[in-house]
Amino acid sequence: MARIYPVKKGVSIDAPELLAKVKEFSGNGELKDGHVFCTLPGVKSMEIYAEGKNLAVNTVNDSSNQDPLKTIRLFNDLIETITGYSSKERKKKFSKL
Repeated sequence: MARIYPVKKGVSIDAPELLAKVKEFSGNGELKDGHVFCTLPGVKSMEIYAEGKNLAVNTVNDSSNQDPLKTIRLFNDLIETITGYSSKERKKKFSKL
Protein backbone atom coordinates (compact mmCIF):
# COMPACT_ATOMS: atom_id res chain seq x y z
CA MET A 1 0.00 0.00 0.00
CA ALA A 2 1.47 3.31 -1.09
CA ARG A 3 1.49 6.44 1.01
CA ILE A 4 0.20 9.44 -0.91
CA TYR A 5 1.78 12.86 -0.38
CA PRO A 6 0.47 16.18 -1.73
CA VAL A 7 2.83 18.21 -3.91
CA LYS A 8 3.09 22.01 -3.91
CA LYS A 9 1.97 23.83 -7.03
CA GLY A 10 4.83 24.47 -9.41
CA VAL A 11 6.87 21.48 -8.20
CA SER A 12 7.46 18.95 -10.97
CA ILE A 13 7.23 15.26 -10.14
CA ASP A 14 7.98 13.72 -13.52
CA ALA A 15 10.15 10.60 -13.41
CA PRO A 16 13.53 12.07 -14.54
CA GLU A 17 13.31 14.88 -11.97
CA LEU A 18 12.32 12.41 -9.24
CA LEU A 19 15.35 10.30 -10.12
CA ALA A 20 17.68 13.32 -9.93
CA LYS A 21 16.33 14.35 -6.51
CA VAL A 22 16.56 10.80 -5.17
CA LYS A 23 20.16 10.43 -6.36
CA GLU A 24 21.08 13.62 -4.45
CA PHE A 25 19.94 11.96 -1.22
CA SER A 26 20.66 8.28 -1.57
CA GLY A 27 23.43 8.21 -4.13
CA ASN A 28 21.58 5.44 -5.92
CA GLY A 29 18.41 5.22 -7.92
CA GLU A 30 16.94 3.39 -10.86
CA LEU A 31 14.12 4.33 -13.20
CA LYS A 32 11.74 1.59 -14.43
CA ASP A 33 8.41 2.27 -16.15
CA GLY A 34 8.11 5.77 -14.65
CA HIS A 35 8.83 4.54 -11.10
CA VAL A 36 12.01 5.39 -9.21
CA PHE A 37 13.53 2.63 -7.06
CA CYS A 38 16.19 3.33 -4.42
CA THR A 39 17.43 2.48 -0.94
CA LEU A 40 18.25 4.55 2.13
CA PRO A 41 19.98 3.56 5.36
CA GLY A 42 17.25 1.72 7.27
CA VAL A 43 15.03 1.26 4.20
CA LYS A 44 15.57 -1.92 2.16
CA SER A 45 13.70 -0.61 -0.86
CA MET A 46 11.68 2.42 -1.80
CA GLU A 47 9.46 2.95 -4.84
CA ILE A 48 8.49 6.54 -5.69
CA TYR A 49 6.13 7.58 -8.49
CA ALA A 50 3.65 10.24 -9.51
CA GLU A 51 -0.01 9.40 -9.02
CA GLY A 52 -1.96 12.20 -10.65
CA LYS A 53 -0.90 15.43 -8.94
CA ASN A 54 0.33 13.56 -5.87
CA LEU A 55 3.41 11.55 -4.97
CA ALA A 56 3.09 7.86 -4.05
CA VAL A 57 5.77 6.10 -2.00
CA ASN A 58 6.08 2.38 -1.17
CA THR A 59 8.74 1.39 1.36
CA VAL A 60 10.12 -1.82 2.82
CA ASN A 61 11.88 -1.19 6.13
CA ASP A 62 15.11 -2.81 7.29
CA SER A 63 14.35 -4.37 10.68
CA SER A 64 18.06 -4.63 11.56
CA ASN A 65 18.51 -0.84 11.40
CA GLN A 66 20.48 0.53 14.36
CA ASP A 67 19.47 4.20 14.05
CA PRO A 68 15.76 4.65 13.28
CA LEU A 69 15.82 8.41 14.01
CA LYS A 70 18.42 8.97 11.30
CA THR A 71 16.25 6.97 8.87
CA ILE A 72 13.18 9.05 9.69
CA ARG A 73 15.11 12.31 9.24
CA LEU A 74 16.52 11.18 5.89
CA PHE A 75 13.11 10.02 4.68
CA ASN A 76 11.40 13.26 5.75
CA ASP A 77 14.13 15.37 4.13
CA LEU A 78 13.79 13.40 0.89
CA ILE A 79 9.99 13.76 0.81
CA GLU A 80 10.31 17.48 1.61
CA THR A 81 12.76 17.96 -1.25
CA ILE A 82 10.44 16.21 -3.69
CA THR A 83 7.06 17.61 -2.58
CA GLY A 84 8.01 21.05 -1.29
CA TYR A 85 6.16 20.43 2.00
CA SER A 86 7.92 19.95 5.35
CA SER A 87 6.81 17.18 7.69
CA LYS A 88 4.86 19.75 9.78
CA GLU A 89 3.05 21.02 6.69
CA ARG A 90 2.25 17.46 5.57
CA LYS A 91 0.91 16.61 9.04
CA LYS A 92 -1.29 19.70 8.98
CA LYS A 93 -2.68 18.76 5.55
CA PHE A 94 -3.37 15.18 6.67
CA SER A 95 -5.16 16.34 9.82
CA LYS A 96 -7.58 18.37 7.68
CA LEU A 97 -8.76 15.22 5.88
